[in-house]
Amino acid sequence: MRPWIQGAGMAAVILLATGCGREAPIEDRVSRLLARQDVAGALDLLGEALRKAPDDWRLQDLRVRVFLAGGQADLALASYAQRWARNGPENPVLFRQIAVMLAEQGLVSQEGLARTRAAAALAALAAPDLQAVLRLAAGHPDSSVRAQVMQGIARLPGEEAGALLRRALADPEAEVRAAAASAMGARQSPEDGAALADALADPSSRVRLRAAAALAGKGQPAALQQLLAFLRDPDESLRMQAAEAVGRLGNRAAVPPLLARLQDPNPYVQIYAAEALARLGDARGRLQLQRSLRHRNWSVALYAAEAFANLADAEASGPLVEALTPDQEASTRLYAAWILARLGDLRGLPVLAALVRDEDAQVRVQAAWTLGQLGNGTGNTPLRQAVGDPAPPVRWQAAWSLAGSLRAGAPADRDGKG
Repeated sequence: MRPWIQGAGMAAVILLATGCGREAPIEDRVSRLLARQDVAGALDLLGEALRKAPDDWRLQDLRVRVFLAGGQADLALASYAQRWARNGPENPVLFRQIAVMLAEQGLVSQEGLARTRAAAALAALAAPDLQAVLRLAAGHPDSSVRAQVMQGIARLPGEEAGALLRRALADPEAEVRAAAASAMGARQSPEDGAALADALADPSSRVRLRAAAALAGKGQPAALQQLLAFLRDPDESLRMQAAEAVGRLGNRAAVPPLLARLQDPNPYVQIYAAEALARLGDARGRLQLQRSLRHRNWSVALYAAEAFANLADAEASGPLVEALTPDQEASTRLYAAWILARLGDLRGLPVLAALVRDEDAQVRVQAAWTLGQLGNGTGNTPLRQAVGDPAPPVRWQAAWSLAGSLRAGAPADRDGKG
């Protein structure tokens, strides 16, 4: 068995054992069949019982667990989904198990995007019970997977998480080292601080920036100065990241260099600098965002709208609703609906419900991800429909989004747009 799915099979067997603790005869028989690795026999037994009692949700859940014990996550998903047509009760714990196994199996997909989305799903679902699979993902041969799971690892308790992050700071790929440096920002151990200090000399500018941002957040003046220097970097993406980072630090020493960036030749850098200034209480930042909101380029205008959403400011609601109209590109409508949702405005929900049925599978995938960001279960109905999508990437993303939505997760920030 490939190492990336061993965790899935073991987790499912454990779940089956804990979920079948009752002494009901059918559960005993199913357990004996599974002990002989006779998944087909267990499913036949349950199929016969369910024909007599199709609304027995204990049996329905047992069938899902049998699929999981057999490593058949897609069939477990289809089996679970049958309850929605019959108005059956939700079982969020069981559904999460399905989503986790789908993500574990997604890590061995031949498609890089599928692997990355699976890793992002695991990071979003991160909890102590996923420590083993996150540890495996941290050593995945795909550097995008390793980078994606860093934030999930950072949310785990215990010293092992710190050790994994520190090890990632020595990864051969800069994207992994940068992700680890960002993830370590909230950790307080001396070992983590020392590792971040070493990362200030990393050969990659992106890693040095993330390390400086993390250390500046811990109150280190030298790191703040190094971070401010990135506001003048020739690389516009680094100038944007630096502006965002210093704005969140709350240090008004950043105001003069941020004001200089309002004249940056790149309009996106201007927006990041303006948002940072607004966070620091400088009215010139908000004025710049208002001007950018009227930019003739929709992409620039939507970046400004997102900045307002980051500030919990509803100034951009009107232009965002305009961006939802059918004459706009699907990517524009998805982005606008996501930003509106971050403001608590659900006027984009009908657009998302339509786009999750779009003829383009990539649009459906992104719509499914966005629906999962709405929070409080708002997007659950279209997500349940998308779980039956014929394209595996769509139904898997719908399952991951729904698992997160059942936990009533809040919308992600700019770095988490999927």
